[in-house]
Amino acid sequence: MVIWQKANIVHMGDLYFKDRFPYIDLKGGGSVMGYRDNVSAILDKLDNNTQVIPGHGELATRNELLKFKHMLDDCINWMRGEIEMGHDLAKIKQQGVPQEYQDWGWQFISADKWITTLYEDLNTKS
Repeated sequence: MVIWQKANIVHMGDLYFKDRFPYIDLKGGGSVMGYRDNVSAILDKLDNNTQVIPGHGELATRNELLKFKHMLDDCINWMRGEIEMGHDLAKIKQQGVPQEYQDWGWQFISADKWITTLYEDLNTKS
């Protein structure tokens, strides 16, 4: 991530996939919570006039990055609830992601892959 303060522009690189599920490299030491916390920390540095350049997708605003962070929060909470109810990965995949995020899957990170990432990282039983 690079911030050009005078120009009020931030380049997020692969930390931001506009309106798409992100790639979180769990095997490389990444975590869903760490990813979400990093997005949150960046939001704290931006104002409503900041131009946000995502790693994938068109130019965005702080509010669109905030929408992305809300998706992360919602999906984390949803997955924690599914795990607490004792649902296994197959059952969760069968039901799919929450309705409001069903169109966030894409060629690289499908809804199925996103569910797997959330489950594998947030399921402390595994």
